Amino acid sequence: MTAGTPALMVFVSVVLIVAVAADEPPSRLEAEFSPHGTLRWDVGATPVLLIEPRRGDGWITVSQRMTGSSDAVPQIRAANPGLRQIRLDRPVAVPVEVLHGDLRLAVVRRIFPVDQRTEEGWEHEVLDPFSDGVEETWDWLAVLFAGRASAADSLRRANPAVAETGLVRGLSVVIPESRLLPVFREIAPAPTPTPRPTRVVPPTPTPVASPVAVGNGTGPLEYGSDGQGDYALYRLRHGEALYSAVVVRFTGQLLAKQVNETAMEIARRSGIEDVTSIPIGYPIKIPTDLLLPRYLPANDARRVSWEAERRELEGFLELVTATDLSGVHVVLDAGHGGADSGAVQGGVWEATYAYDIMCRIKANLEKHTRATVWITTEDTRTGCTTPRRNRIDQNRGRVVLTHPPYEIGDPTLGVHLRYYLTNDIILNRIGSKVPRSKTVFLSVHADSLHPSVRGAMVYVPSRYLRPTKPYTVGRRDIKEFAEFRSHPTIRLGTDFKARVEASSRHLAGSIVESLDRNEIAVHPNEPVRDRVLRGRGRPWVPAVLRYTAAGNAVLVEVCNLGNAEDRELILQHKWREDFARAVVEGLAAAYDE
Repeated sequence: MTAGTPALMVFVSVVLIVAVAADEPPSRLEAEFSPHGTLRWDVGATPVLLIEPRRGDGWITVSQRMTGSSDAVPQIRAANPGLRQIRLDRPVAVPVEVLHGDLRLAVVRRIFPVDQRTEEGWEHEVLDPFSDGVEETWDWLAVLFAGRASAADSLRRANPAVAETGLVRGLSVVIPESRLLPVFREIAPAPTPTPRPTRVVPPTPTPVASPVAVGNGTGPLEYGSDGQGDYALYRLRHGEALYSAVVVRFTGQLLAKQVNETAMEIARRSGIEDVTSIPIGYPIKIPTDLLLPRYLPANDARRVSWEAERRELEGFLELVTATDLSGVHVVLDAGHGGADSGAVQGGVWEATYAYDIMCRIKANLEKHTRATVWITTEDTRTGCTTPRRNRIDQNRGRVVLTHPPYEIGDPTLGVHLRYYLTNDIILNRIGSKVPRSKTVFLSVHADSLHPSVRGAMVYVPSRYLRPTKPYTVGRRDIKEFAEFRSHPTIRLGTDFKARVEASSRHLAGSIVESLDRNEIAVHPNEPVRDRVLRGRGRPWVPAVLRYTAAGNAVLVEVCNLGNAEDRELILQHKWREDFARAVVEGLAAAYDE
């Protein structure tokens, strides 16, 4: 095609609204791109998708939601000059070339309506809607369609005539098949039967409902039903595995046993005999009752209820300012200890290294902020120190700092005493002179999950999984402790639980963003969670979060000891120090908005 052909006319008159007078060259083009936001293309720049941020959003959460990982944070920040932190009153610009695959495909089809998949690859028509100058570049096209700027030279070689002429409006550029991102490559140039993979048992033919794509075709799943019930369909892409790309991502399962069992269930449903040799593009059927609510069809009752709960929660968020955490009281807890080693992988005890990181958080809070710091447990041999050693001596000398101190022998009693101690600190020692919104409970742990899972996660207490009635621990041996006797019955009001969940999500998001900013690995799929999932059983909230009276409550899983790379990192004292400092930065940022 040549300049002025229908592609440009469709783009300007139908897809986008020209933001200048009709007799002047346009300087900005905009159009609604429901339900995601607004497409904008400014002269001298490349297109972006403007989105409305959600409460608790930071750079990392926006990047993960819109691009599928936190790797695009630098590009997103660069697209928003002058915006130091994400604000609810400011839309966030996300470059279209970093959007996750399905959304990127939808945007390309909207902006470039005459582009098409061909036998050779992807045929793209250069569209420069502003002037005779060149707005598209080889590097940008390489990132958009191939995922990396280094592919620009190969695009030039594949299009010698265009390379000589330049990227002039109306010229066609072919992105070779071998260079295309999977989301573009998976579109067939013509209808063809789905190839049947090797080592796959063909399922018995049954009537299948026409799949309906999520979010107007921009989501990763399609939906249908067969003789075994409703399912979501996902097609594996290059480099993806059933465990991490499907089970961990779409069902939320993390524990090795459950991930493996769920993978086998999905494999059987999909007619897969060997999960290690699934061809790219093979349709994976996921029973809808296994899906997290966010991945269900838009009209599904469980998703509708989940979205309503999220909207309702926004009304309970109260942002409190405390420069340098002045006036904020932080209660720090380290999981397990004493007779309870916690998770043990490769000879590494969770209890030992979680305690070391807790002590480093304490030291950094006391050195760099004005927060008042409390701890729930202490090592009777070493105290709360931060040795410059990679490996730490593993011992069982830990006590809960109750009255009298409890040398941890029974792990269950140890957990009960932690939240009774926390509540005594908040209700008695701090008292009403400090607003509950300036109290923080932070518990440090290290997970033991499926080896494909990496990075930190932060749990917050779901308001729906906390007690609805007054609760008292019914043990005789707990009655000897003053913290239990002062407030034996725990009462949590409905509004209080909602406020705690809202503020805890905000705090957790700030911590996750800080970890990512400091190049600490974060779990790529939902790093902030309000419940623990274990198979098809009832979800639950850890007891130290479930019964706390703190206004903000988070449990930080610093890494996955079941993953060899994570386990190697936690053995490095510098990494533990960096992690602690990033947590403190995240705490301070949450109160500095």
